[in-house]
This record gives sequence, C-alpha cells and structure tokens, in this order.
Amino acid sequence: MKSYYDCHAKASLFSFIFLALLSACTNPRYIHSPSVHNAAFFKQQGDFKFSAAGAGNPAKIFSGVSDEKENYESVAHSLGFDGQVAVAVTDHFLLTGSGMYRDEKDWFNDDDLTNVEQDSKVRYSRYSFDIGAGFYTRMGHSDKVYFNGVLGVGFGAMSSTDNINPYDAARFKRYQAHTMKYFLHPSFNFFFNDYLRMSVAPRFSLLKLNNIKTNYTTSEEEILGYDDARRNTFGLFEPAILLQTGFKNNDWLKLDMGFNFSTDPFTTKSNGNDDSPAPDVHTYNVQSRNFLLSLGVSIYPGRKK
Repeated sequence: MKSYYDCHAKASLFSFIFLALLSACTNPRYIHSPSVHNAAFFKQQGDFKFSAAGAGNPAKIFSGVSDEKENYESVAHSLGFDGQVAVAVTDHFLLTGSGMYRDEKDWFNDDDLTNVEQDSKVRYSRYSFDIGAGFYTRMGHSDKVYFNGVLGVGFGAMSSTDNINPYDAARFKRYQAHTMKYFLHPSFNFFFNDYLRMSVAPRFSLLKLNNIKTNYTTSEEEILGYDDARRNTFGLFEPAILLQTGFKNNDWLKLDMGFNFSTDPFTTKSNGNDDSPAPDVHTYNVQSRNFLLSLGVSIYPGRKK
C-alpha cells in the first residue's frame, strides 16, 4: 500500500510538471524596450548637442505587421522615436536629458490564456523621460579617446492591450503601469578622425513598475509573469554602440547609427520560495525587447569646422 507521503510527493511532482509546461507555453510579455544611447562627444565647456532618432526592429523599420492570417508573425514589430540633449557645463561636468516613445505589436498563432486554439495579438505603447548628470575626461595624452560617466533617473509609463482574433470583448485584457528607472551609464568615446566617431556604452539599470492597473486575473498574472512585477525591482544590462559620421566643413551636423541591446529583466532579490537570506538570481517570464537599430541625426549648435 502506498504511503500518504509517496502519493503527496507524486502529486507535487505532477503539479510542478504541469505548471512548468504551462509556463513554457506562454507567449512573452514585454515590460521594457531599450532607449537609444545618448552619446555626448564632448571635449570642452560649452559643447552642446541635441539628437533625434527613429528606432525599431531592423526587419520591421520599413514594414508593418500584416493582419492577414498567412502572414502572422510571432517576432515583434517595434517602432519608435527618441529625442536627446546634452550640455558640457564645465570642462569635465555634463548634464543629459532624453525621451522616447515606442509602439509595439506581437501576433501569436495561439492564445495562452484560454484552452481554445486561436490567434492572439498584444499591442504595447510606452514612453519615458530621463535626466542625468556626470563627468567626462580625456583618456591618455591624445584627444582620441574620452570617458563619460553619467548617473540618472527616468520616469514613464507603459500600457498594453491583449486580445484574440477575431475580437472578443470577454477576452480583452488591458495592462497599465508607471515606470521608474535608475541607471549608471558609462561610455567610451573614440574620435577616429574629423568625420568618424564611435561610442561604446555598457549601461546598468534598475526598473520598477508602479501603480499597476489591469483586468488580468491573479492566476493570469502568474501565468504571464506579471505578478513578479508587483513584488520586484528588475535589473537590466543595456549595452549600446553608436557610430557617428560627419561632413567636411559642417562639423555641426552628424549622422548617427546605433545598435541598442538589453537583457531580459532579472533581480537579485529573494524569490520568496524559501527562507534563505542569500540573494537568489532569477530570470522572470516578463521580457525586454533585446535589440533595436536606430538611425538619426545629431546637431551641435555653434560648432564650425
């Protein structure tokens, strides 16, 4: 005769396997999208720049997500706009500011919230503004390499709608949250010549979602990973590379191309599943857009060559 403990252990194992399979079948939900690197190629007091750039998935920048069933895409469509300013207050102290907007869509050929096989669509809208302060300094004896270090904070909001196709009012879900982000933004700026520059920036960020409003049920939030956003502050590693090129006799105008990355959110807080005081590094089901390509221009008022 099987003992109660054997049956309980098997039941727990089956429950774990069921939940694991359920989690593995969920479509990703995105709580973050990387912003364009605010590269300040400064050398002296009074240097000033403002930039504007479009950012998106490389294959989707010039195309939309089709509503035709045969063209459904699980790969995200993300497109947006970034605006930035920076000023060198002294020969070593600088201030930065930037804002971004993103419009994103995901098509899936299944629905992870019902037991019915049907297509689903998730659409996101997000915006944020940030300010930062830091320093810049020459590295070595030449003017070819400079280091920037910036600390900053950002505020914004995100919202999403989630439904099946065709539209079903009973299935319609909405998610809204305010975002707060703290970041450490070092960068290494290389001045190859008068017409070509490169900035490499490993950015480290902490992201918190506040004032969450949604009509997802508690169990649906657990399935999608949104319940983690109520309890945790997420860490992000956001490296970026920006290439900047100019024109002869027009040093005030630059063309920018950026490669902007982000890891999925993670945290070093305890996941609450045990009483151990040791930090437990854990990656959650909610995700970040991992890569966006940006194209834009930078203007340096008053600068002449």
